[in-house]
Amino acid sequence: MRQMLRFSAVLISALALGLCGCGKDSAKKTSPAVARPSDPPADHVVAMANGTPLVWAEMNKRAMGYLKDDVESNHLVIPTNRMEEAKEYFRRRAIHAFVFKTLLMDEAARQSIKLTDADRKEGLQSLAQSLKTRNWTTNDFFLKGPLGEAAMRREFEDGMVIDKLLKVKVRGALKLEEPEIAGAITLIDATNDLKQVKLEGVRKQLLEGASFEDVARTVSECPSAKNGGDLGEFARGKMDKAFEAAAFSQAVGAIGPVTQTRFGYHIIKVTAHTPARAATASTPAVPETVRASHILLNRIPVDRKRIIDSLLRSKYNAGVQKYYAELKAKSKIECYLYKDMTF
Repeated sequence: MRQMLRFSAVLISALALGLCGCGKDSAKKTSPAVARPSDPPADHVVAMANGTPLVWAEMNKRAMGYLKDDVESNHLVIPTNRMEEAKEYFRRRAIHAFVFKTLLMDEAARQSIKLTDADRKEGLQSLAQSLKTRNWTTNDFFLKGPLGEAAMRREFEDGMVIDKLLKVKVRGALKLEEPEIAGAITLIDATNDLKQVKLEGVRKQLLEGASFEDVARTVSECPSAKNGGDLGEFARGKMDKAFEAAAFSQAVGAIGPVTQTRFGYHIIKVTAHTPARAATASTPAVPETVRASHILLNRIPVDRKRIIDSLLRSKYNAGVQKYYAELKAKSKIECYLYKDMTF
């Protein structure tokens, strides 16, 4: 479970990088952002959570950091005429992130949550793992983060405190019963059965004259879809065994039956079949080959470990949201900058 529910300090790292789900989701529920005629003074209080103020300068610094990170790391493209609207969106996100962090840090203080050296070591290891998708090291995180090194290190420390709180209040209470796992497996099996039935219907359309290439482009879940399903020419031993057996046994031009492989469900059409040629005194042997196209619907693998991880992750996320909602219900939260914001 520890590996799957990776480190809520990454949750606050996400706050530092503007990726926190709580802020993002809530921000989307607000009214469309409208640019203001002028910025307030740097020390103007824009929001308050349980008596802790957020001033304009801090909020704006975080918001512009979020924007910068989305542009540089997530390749967000903002048209020039939408820049002010984007800034307002990220300012709203910064306020939501501030409230989320403040409420959990206040509760951690009430619960006397303290960090140990072991907590910090585990936190750094988990952070390093989470940053692999960015090709960042932990030093990159602290040095390249949008808030500056000192602030990023403080955010990380706060994140570990919140992680420890959530271990006690959410993660430690998670339970997963065998019927839940069995139900998820049954749902996956049913989904796979529906995919097979769908492909049988697609095959009927092909047999009635629909263009294989056109159908592949719109239906197939294989990257070859953009080429009308064409996989090119291949010899034996290059494809999945079940796929290969079907392809090499089909007549050229025929629409094959739905074939199941470890990847999913296929309709195969062989477009060329070249027999093997023996070596001669002047030429090497040439293996038998086929050229084939296919339409693929991916099969969802029944991987018990992944299913358990997914169920636990879903329970954990729901648990965090529920716990946060409980904290909000007994907190005083005010936003002076955006009167329409709700928390």
